[in-house]
Formats: sequence, structure tokens, C-alpha cells
Amino acid sequence: MGSFFDAHINLSDSDFSNYLAQNIHSGDICEGMIDNIDIFRLSSLLRELIGEGSHRQLVTTMVFCHNPKFTHFFEDHFCEAILVEYFPPGVFSDLFELQHLVLREVFLSVFVFGDKNLELPSALSNRSVVEIHIDVKSDAHKVVVQLPLHSRYPPLDSSGYSNITIGKPDLFMRCRPKDSQIEPCSWTLIDLGVLSTSNVTWRIPCGNEVHTRPVTIITFLSALICSLLIVLSTICQSKNRSKLE
Repeated sequence: MGSFFDAHINLSDSDFSNYLAQNIHSGDICEGMIDNIDIFRLSSLLRELIGEGSHRQLVTTMVFCHNPKFTHFFEDHFCEAILVEYFPPGVFSDLFELQHLVLREVFLSVFVFGDKNLELPSALSNRSVVEIHIDVKSDAHKVVVQLPLHSRYPPLDSSGYSNITIGKPDLFMRCRPKDSQIEPCSWTLIDLGVLSTSNVTWRIPCGNEVHTRPVTIITFLSALICSLLIVLSTICQSKNRSKLE
């Protein structure tokens, strides 16, 4: 993702698809992975949001197909997976929070690209990408990734809610033999196949535009009354001081 954003300012689906096609080649992987590529296929991909409010967790559970070669291959190789998450405007992941997870060795490393401004409302924000590096253990037939997410202030809507859909991630794998000092294999894009429809919808509460006028009037009157009370209080204090003098 770093090399992609070196050449592109914003994330475009067509640009990124072209980038993958030109730079990620399935034939460029190591011989060991070519012979065992089937063991990296997933039998299920479960995506869900847990928690409540504006701060939630996106949980991705990936279960590898049951293959007799799986355990043997991972016992002989160091393997790393990358999960690339694409977030629409209105949702972001805090880089500082993710770095704490890296320090706790939950992830190998994490990178955030695109819109990193945490203060912008949804209407002014852009898409962002989170790249998560994961150590795949020899006994890990199931890999669970729990990613903290935060919602931005959504625009007003008459329904009182804003629906944000998070699409499917991309999954990459690479390995190298434990008894060899050679460089790791090139990254291989894992085909999610029929699992590619694993979208998650976050229903975020927002202001009702019908209430805009009364809320504005009440807020203005409250501010005006408070200001007048402060002015009156100041005048009274000044008069009391004058009398004491």
C-alpha cells in the first residue's frame, strides 16, 4: 500500500486493481507455495461488528480449508499474512491505538494510509486503508483479527441513522522455509472466491434534519441567556465593589 500511495493521492478501486494486476503475480511465488497453494484457501470468512456506540470492533474470522498438508507445511515455514481493509468516509482506525496492539504483539505491524485526520466529520473525510501484518502459526487453522474502529460525525438524515458499508478485505500470504536464509516469497493474493460478499453495515446514529430548526433556536437562546446572566453578574459585582470602596 505504501508503494501504491507513493504514486496516487487517493484510493481508487480501478487504480488499485490495475496496480495489483501489474505488481502482484501468482507465478512469482516460491516453489513451495506453488506446490501447496491449495492449503491457503479459506473455507469460511466471517465478518461482524461487536460493541456499541461510535467505538466498535471489526472482527474477521478466517478458517482455512482442512488439508492434511497444512500443519506439516506451516511447521517447516515461517508464514505471514496481510489483511488489507478498505474503509469508506465516516469510519477510521486510530494509528496510535493500532501501534499499541503492535507493542503488545497482537499484530506484527500495522500501517494506515489515506485520510488520517481524526477530527474531520464524515462529510469532509476521505477513504482510508489499514494494512495489518499477522504471524500465521503452525496450528492456526483459524485466524481471528480484531480491529478497533471509530465512526466520524455523520451528516444529518431524516431517518436519524447513517448506514456505512465496509466491503471485503484483501488477503495476502507469503512464506519462507525455516531451514533456509533466502528471502521470503513474493506476496500472493489469496482468492476469496464466493466469500467475497462478506460486507458489514454499520448503522450509526446521526442528527435528524427535521430537528435542525428547533435545536438551533434553543441553542441560540440558551447561549444568549447565559451571556446576559454573565454580563449582569459582572455589573452587580462591580457595583458591590464600588459601594465597599
